[in-house]
Amino acid sequence: MSEADEHLLALIRDGDQDGWSQFVSRFQVRLLAYAARQVDQVATAEDLVQDTFVGFLQSIDSYRKQCELESFLFQILRRRIVDHYRHLGRNRELPACEVRTAERELNQVDPINLVASDALSASAYARNHEQYDEDKLSLAAAIEKLANELQTAAKFRDLKIAEGLFYAQLRSLELAKVLKISENEVAVVKRRMIERLARSIQSMTKSSSDESMPDSIPTNLLTDVWESMRPSCPKRTTLGKYTLKILPPDWDEFVRFHVGTLGCTFCNANLAELQTKHQAPEGTSQHERFFNSTIGFLNRRC
Repeated sequence: MSEADEHLLALIRDGDQDGWSQFVSRFQVRLLAYAARQVDQVATAEDLVQDTFVGFLQSIDSYRKQCELESFLFQILRRRIVDHYRHLGRNRELPACEVRTAERELNQVDPINLVASDALSASAYARNHEQYDEDKLSLAAAIEKLANELQTAAKFRDLKIAEGLFYAQLRSLELAKVLKISENEVAVVKRRMIERLARSIQSMTKSSSDESMPDSIPTNLLTDVWESMRPSCPKRTTLGKYTLKILPPDWDEFVRFHVGTLGCTFCNANLAELQTKHQAPEGTSQHERFFNSTIGFLNRRC
């Protein structure tokens, strides 16, 4: 977390109303933009965002900086939206990426099967129930390290492959068509990344042997961790430069792939905010509603 985020979080935990006002103002527009893409009514989207802020205050003690504040809020909001549809008697999936192809069968893609490998056996994650959280943290650290290394080295083709497989849950053949490369190229890069993840995990866990490792892995763990960490999502400053068309060509192409081709719902919500940031009157009115309807939950913490 940045020092600014640390300070803001400390103010909220101390029950500071100005700190909470800043927090609401900072995140309300992007959260509302995300919710508005998922539900039919603006009023419903506003209610869900309000519930998200309340949920944040109620769960703030469980926030251990395992992801950025924005990602933590998006996780809460997604759960609120899923609950909203359940109350309506509907099952609604909320994939992080909106990419669709004619060949993709939704809800039948297991990302663990996509990356099955001797190097990344199920045992790397969950030896028993007590070990699960620790292994998940190790996987999160390994994923963040991988994404950072690819971004630093400007290996955007490999980063696109990682996102397509692990974040968007595309099959290798689908992703090859999207990227206009061979399926074999995808397979080679995937294998290398899996081996790098496995080495990182083994270096962080107590045991690097295959003994005493279980035969199964929690479904969608890899994608769940990627979604909660969002290690490859462009920073807000990068998205701002993208809207101004001043990014270097390689970065511009990657961001276009991320928000356009894959359709990252979180980054598109950020883009919606950046593109409408001068519409202050409506934002001010919404801020007053969100702040006034949640301030009571802040006061209960004091």
